[in-house]
Parts: sequence; structure tokens; C-alpha cells
Amino acid sequence: MGQGVLGLGVLVLLALLGPGDATDQAPKVEVYARTRAVEGKENTLHCFITDFHPPKIEVELLKNGQPMPDVKYGDLSFNEKWRFQRLVYAPFSPAEGDEYACRVMHSTMTEPQIYRWDPDF
Repeated sequence: MGQGVLGLGVLVLLALLGPGDATDQAPKVEVYARTRAVEGKENTLHCFITDFHPPKIEVELLKNGQPMPDVKYGDLSFNEKWRFQRLVYAPFSPAEGDEYACRVMHSTMTEPQIYRWDPDF
């Protein structure tokens, strides 16, 4: 009974608020280091995905095409238009010759897209 009431409450809230602008929207993706990259120095690689709908999305951080270890996923959040955002990040020590990227798959895409990090050293 409690779940039924909760579900009804959510439906009423959505009806009152309206759907906003919750149409399918491809994500915008930024890949960057937390601080200025120094070769061999510990840093954090960020993949910030914004402005997407629906909320189901797959994100992987890659080093030389392989999944990185110790990846953390921030909470999925949304704005007033029901478009979502998420931060995915992992520790890394950049080295010349290594390639870092963020692979994103969303229902608005026909195949996963790769967004590369451009080192600034």
C-alpha cells in the first residue's frame, strides 16, 4: 500500500509541475584534468556529462583504449528542464604517449562516442 501511495504522489507531482522540456537530448561531454597536468604527477581525470535526457547513460574512462581502475561516479542530478548531468572521475598520472578518453553511450547515439582528453603539457 505504501508504494502505491508513493507512486501516486509522484504522478501527482509530475502532473502539477509538468514535464518541463524532457525530450530526448544528446549529452554534452567535457574531459579535463582537475589541475594543470604535469607529466608523471598524480591528478584526477574528469568526464563531465551534461544536458542529456533520458537519464540512462553509460560512461567509461579509458587509458590507451582500456577501462581505467578506481573510477568513481558522482550522483546523477537534473536541472529545472529535467535534463541530467553526471561527473565521472578517476586518479591518473599522465605520461607522454598515453591517451585518456571518456566513452559515452546514450539512447540518442547510434554507437558509443569517444571524447579524448587533450593534455596541456
